[in-house]
Amino acid sequence: MAYFPIRRYRLFDDPFDRFFGDQLDLFDPWRDFDTFPTALSVRPNAFRWINEPLRLTHGIHPNEPTSPAPHAEKFRVQLNVAGFNPETIKTRVDGRKIIVEAKQEDRQPDGDFSVREIRKTYELPEHADAQHMASYVTPNNMLVIEAPIRNPETERRIQQAKNENQNLAQFGQYRDPLFDYAGFLGGSDFQPRIVDKGNNQKQLEMNLGMKNFKPQEIKVSVKNNELIVQGEHQHKDANRSERSFFYKSATLPPGTQVDQLQSHLSDDGQLKIEAPYIEQKEGQKSIESQKK
Repeated sequence: MAYFPIRRYRLFDDPFDRFFGDQLDLFDPWRDFDTFPTALSVRPNAFRWINEPLRLTHGIHPNEPTSPAPHAEKFRVQLNVAGFNPETIKTRVDGRKIIVEAKQEDRQPDGDFSVREIRKTYELPEHADAQHMASYVTPNNMLVIEAPIRNPETERRIQQAKNENQNLAQFGQYRDPLFDYAGFLGGSDFQPRIVDKGNNQKQLEMNLGMKNFKPQEIKVSVKNNELIVQGEHQHKDANRSERSFFYKSATLPPGTQVDQLQSHLSDDGQLKIEAPYIEQKEGQKSIESQKK
C-alpha cells in the first residue's frame, strides 16, 4: 500500500502562478475571472480568449447556459503555441472535430520574410457539447481548449440520487443548500460515501480504480474543496511507444476536513481517498440560506 502526498493550492495564491505548471490544471477562467473578479485586480495582458464562453460574453440572456460545474466531465486539449501571436490563432468546430489554425509572418525591411503555419485536428469524444467549446491562450503560451461532456449515464445516476433521498441523509440533517449533494453522489466516479467511525466521528471515503497505473504515475491535488486526480502511464518496447492519461475531479462537500485528506493505492489497484467529515449544524445552514 502506497501513500501519496497531497499537493495543495489556495484559491487566492499569487494569481499569475495559476497559469503555469501544475497550477494550470486548477485554473478555471470561468470562475476565477467571472465569479471572483477581485482575485485578479488586473487581468494579465498575455491572457487572451480565443473562443469566449457564454458566461463571459457581454449581453447574454441571464438564463443562457454557463460554464460546466467544477466536477463535470470535460474534453480538454493543451497545445504549445509559442512563437504565434494569439490574435492569429483560430479554433473552430467542424462536425465532430476541433480544428486549430495559426499563421505567423515575420517580414524584414529588406524584403526577407519567414512564414510559420500550424494546423491541428482533434476528434471530439461522444456526447461532447461542441456548441459550448471554449479556448484561451495563457501567458506561458499554452492554448487550452475545453468542451463539456454530457454523459447520459452520469445524468441518470444524478437523477437516481435525487430520487433516493435516503442517500442524502448520510451527510447529516442540516445540509448546505448551495451544494449539489445528489450531483456529488451520482455524478462522481469516486464512489463517495460517509462512514460512521463511532464516537461521533464520521469520514468521507472515496474509491477510484487505477489498476493500470503505478504509484509514481499518480498525482493527487486539492484546491480549496476541489479534488483532482491525475495519472500518466508510459509504455515502451522495441516496436512502439504509448502514453495514456487519466484525469478526474470532484468538488468535495462542505464539512470535509480537506487539510486532513489522505490517499493511498491498495494492492488491487484502488485509489482510496479519506478525510474526516463534520456535519453541518443548524446555525450554519441558516447563515448559508441568508447568503443565498
